Amino acid sequence: MAIQILDAGLQTTVQDLGRVGRRHIGIPQSGAFDYLSAAKANAILGKSIHAPVLECTMTGPTIRLLKDMQICITGAKVNELRIDDSLATQGALLNLKKGSILSMNYAEENLRFYIGFSEDIEAIEFLGSISTYLPAKIGGLNGETIQKDQMINFKKASPWKYMIESPSQIEKSFNTSTIRVVAGPEFNLMSISVSELEENEYIISNDSNRMGIRTIGNEIQINDRGSMVSKPIYPGTVQCPENGLPIILGVDAQTLGGYPRILQVIKADRHLLGQLVTNNRFRFSLVSISDAIDQWNTLKKAYPFICEL
Repeated sequence: MAIQILDAGLQTTVQDLGRVGRRHIGIPQSGAFDYLSAAKANAILGKSIHAPVLECTMTGPTIRLLKDMQICITGAKVNELRIDDSLATQGALLNLKKGSILSMNYAEENLRFYIGFSEDIEAIEFLGSISTYLPAKIGGLNGETIQKDQMINFKKASPWKYMIESPSQIEKSFNTSTIRVVAGPEFNLMSISVSELEENEYIISNDSNRMGIRTIGNEIQINDRGSMVSKPIYPGTVQCPENGLPIILGVDAQTLGGYPRILQVIKADRHLLGQLVTNNRFRFSLVSISDAIDQWNTLKKAYPFICEL
């Protein structure tokens, strides 16, 4: 045993970067909703970005260390991150001794934050990933959220090539006011102009989760007439149902859907979807495929540890 969960937080799960290449057999990707923050925590620890982390939604756990270990917390800004009675720095490499208690309150800004460890969490692997997929109860720790008083085992981790030398300087806030998208396969079914699409402000619904981010407010009229058959979908796909309220698919989204796929969030912005909070307002910004590629290359230059994604 390496850690004991004294308090579990609202929804804390074990995630890595997901089950890539399994959608053809109906298996969702899952994995960290904010892939950049999860990868960053591991890079700061000098580990593979694919190593498992704890994904915390809104509130975090309280953890007792049962052995010496290093940790790093990235993502949404955490209120009162503490090691025992002392405040700790988010985004920095933290050294915890056996018996230390790591505690944190809630996310002050945005929604999800990630706890990386210097050793690898031992969890259930399914189809090449240990990511927790709650709807089917696969992966992670028995396919469930972590529980109070749970003991979690760890194993040795191998060093990696992209360790960040100055971790405390890379934590930045997330700007989720604009989500960049490219045209989806059914883009031409929209009955509004591009300028109207970009001027509309969309509000995150409380009825959102890792499967999809629902919106309220402005509606997008679609000339579909219910004739579309189910088509492949992917995290970041923006579907428009009959009520005209766009749904942005999340990392746990199903693999097929029957609503028009009007937009697709670009890869460089997909991590921002994991940081959208209920009642947040945002706008879409339509870019070209070449611009989307340029933005991804820019992100890779800023964070070289994601180059293999």
